[in-house]
Amino acid sequence: MKLVHLTFVEMRRALHRRLVWWMVVLACAGCVFTGVVAFLSSNDPYELAQSAGDHPAFMVNWWVAGSGDGTLTLAAMFLALGAAICGASVAGAEWKAGTITTVLTWEPSRPRLHAARTISAAILAFVIGTLLQVVFLVALLPAVWAHGNTAGTDGAWWSSLLLAVARISFITALVAVLALSIATIGRNTVAALVAISELALIAEGLIRGYKPGLARWLITENVATVVPWTPITDVRFHRGPGTALATLLLYLVIAAVIAAATFVRRDIAAAT
Repeated sequence: MKLVHLTFVEMRRALHRRLVWWMVVLACAGCVFTGVVAFLSSNDPYELAQSAGDHPAFMVNWWVAGSGDGTLTLAAMFLALGAAICGASVAGAEWKAGTITTVLTWEPSRPRLHAARTISAAILAFVIGTLLQVVFLVALLPAVWAHGNTAGTDGAWWSSLLLAVARISFITALVAVLALSIATIGRNTVAALVAISELALIAEGLIRGYKPGLARWLITENVATVVPWTPITDVRFHRGPGTALATLLLYLVIAAVIAAATFVRRDIAAAT
């Protein structure tokens, strides 16, 4: 019960961070901007006819089941970026401000504190990610009502959309926990963001280019399999969505365990 209470406390502390709210406000502004662009671009019949295959004014283009295509994919990329920044800040800012000793005075159990912080980051990232996706899709409705249509949006389509939203929210939570774990290990927000950037842009790119047989183990490839819930077709390996999900969960557990072990064994007085 104490872990549950501490998790709620950590959630409230995270929501009191100005960076988190600024990122939410920025995301909402981006949703509104996307909605305005979609509305204005759909006002031209010729342009709308030319882009009928992917314009969000046609609701069916919001998500194409089994392919990973659709307007919702755009939201997924920005959610991952925001989750990385906020997740890293939750742990990194504590070390930078030197308030970690104060927190440990109030809650001396390091394993419990780290577990609560990790769980709270995952829950908040999932919930906020889901809500922002709803805001993003709602912002597209004026374009649909004024210039597009809802043809093809049957029950199966709505089910695939809702499942896609849930999977994207899960990836958002995964990125937040990964960033928090790296920031805990490195005791720095920037260090976590740099590490994630180098992993995604450099390390995985090198492996993909020089050791394509190992690409099935890369985070990007597994994410690209989980989000559409279908194997990638233009690669040399076969990776089912269930296996990809299990791989991502394994990576998440490893990162969280290493971060917890580092946090528990670290000399806080020397670190601060």
